[in-house]
Amino acid sequence: MDAEVAGLYERSQAAVIKIHAEGDATFARSPAGPSHRVSSGFFIDATGRFVTTDTLVENAAAIWVEWQGRHVPAKLLGLDPLTKLALLQLDAGESTPHLPLGNSDDLRIGSLVVAVGFPYEMPSAPVVGFVAGLDISCGRRVFPVNQIRAGCRLSPGQGGGPLLNAHGEVVGLVVAAHSKDQCYCLPVNALKKICADILDHGSPQYPWVGLDVSEHAITNQLDGPLVWQVSIREVYSNTPAATAGFQTQDILLRIATNEIHRSADVLNTMFYRHGGETLQIAVLRAGRTQEVKIVIGCRPAEPAPIVAVPVLPVPQILPVSAAR
Repeated sequence: MDAEVAGLYERSQAAVIKIHAEGDATFARSPAGPSHRVSSGFFIDATGRFVTTDTLVENAAAIWVEWQGRHVPAKLLGLDPLTKLALLQLDAGESTPHLPLGNSDDLRIGSLVVAVGFPYEMPSAPVVGFVAGLDISCGRRVFPVNQIRAGCRLSPGQGGGPLLNAHGEVVGLVVAAHSKDQCYCLPVNALKKICADILDHGSPQYPWVGLDVSEHAITNQLDGPLVWQVSIREVYSNTPAATAGFQTQDILLRIATNEIHRSADVLNTMFYRHGGETLQIAVLRAGRTQEVKIVIGCRPAEPAPIVAVPVLPVPQILPVSAAR
């Protein structure tokens, strides 16, 4: 295992980069004064595109990367506060090493993973752990899609780095620290979707149907196994759901071919859809299964909810005078 982790790190380290951002820092979305921030990121293709966390580059007046012994400016292509992802472009003047993107759906509880990043101002280093959970929420914070909870203890500066599987493929983007020895990571399948949205549309594209749903457990016999169902609590007016004819108390059975048992099933299925798509949704209504066809809309602008959020991996912050 030692040899495999060492080899994996050696193959990946050239594509993991140290990123600098200078500008007004924010804390809980409030201004916190000028700062120089340093954290991690990684190349996702040979053209110089790379990803990191939005908290590193948000409100930055200047962004650059340590690349081959020099500071190379980077351009912000777009960011997404919901998934904590930022996509940037480095004009390296040459092909860049990049990490292969895997399939996060292949992860299971107990899968071996390795996070790579730059702790403090030290060289990059690997942190070995195992997948501890695939969570849709943390406290009162509900994620837009399942997050990978991994048993990797992070240091400041390692946020934004890749989470790799045993084959050296990216399966996640490290976005938050959770307790002292775990971290949350955005699954790479979600990363691919958000990056494609930014490149195609300039910003993330989230679907909207206008339903409020709730999950509940039922059992058919004493001490029998619990069965979970998701029912419609409210259908908002003037929305795609209202137009399609959904009703309160409908029980969701399937979205396209994906069976629905928990609220997480709804969020994880809808995350990868786009406005304008037509979906077939099966519901149980008055004891009979019915198919409802809906044309997905785009999520309307709304203020960010005030929720308890996981502690983010704090980028290493230096005085502005020491920026270069």
